[in-house]
Amino acid sequence: MVQAGTGTPIMGTAQATEQQMGAYLRRFNPDAPDYARLYLEIGERYGVRGDLAFAQSIKETGYWRFGGDVKPEQNNFAGLGATGGGARGASFATPQEGIEAQIQHLYGYATTAPLPSGAKLVDPRFSILQSAGLRGAAPTWEQLNGRWAVPGVGYGESIVQIGREIAAEPVTDWKTSALEWLKAERLIDSPHDPDAPVTWAEFGTVLRRLAGK
Repeated sequence: MVQAGTGTPIMGTAQATEQQMGAYLRRFNPDAPDYARLYLEIGERYGVRGDLAFAQSIKETGYWRFGGDVKPEQNNFAGLGATGGGARGASFATPQEGIEAQIQHLYGYATTAPLPSGAKLVDPRFSILQSAGLRGAAPTWEQLNGRWAVPGVGYGESIVQIGREIAAEPVTDWKTSALEWLKAERLIDSPHDPDAPVTWAEFGTVLRRLAGK
């Protein structure tokens, strides 16, 4: 059992970048959609670590391959309401709504504070947390063991470990590989600094070459 004051807080500032999150996921599943920015933006609005919510989605969806009861078209990236035995769980109209529902549920576990100003309730299980006296019962990821997942042994720890791997992702290598792809496709032909801004002339050249393919 995680003692009070220990563990990895659900609330806080993301420690991984959008680029690291996307690059990490692409290494395991090149065909996965890239919702890293949504996780960071919505997470910041709620004060929840969006990078670890993203790590949770990776665990829950099997690197966004799904394969379990929840299907991709449900936009349910954290198994909300999927209790096993074929129960598909909640469905959401858009990826953004599904991500916000996940982060709202994390927020509900982590704090007893009301939803941020202007936030619309989209998590269908938020009221269950309230009625069951679970608001604020799990301020750390490790305390989600047996709550978000049952029996959930090591559930939170595994999400934190994925988060560590994401934060260790070498961003420069990802940028370099992107430049190498542009060169291989003959869209650029001169040396480029991966961190340098792109000029309008360079951008126009890439578009013109793409149009000619």
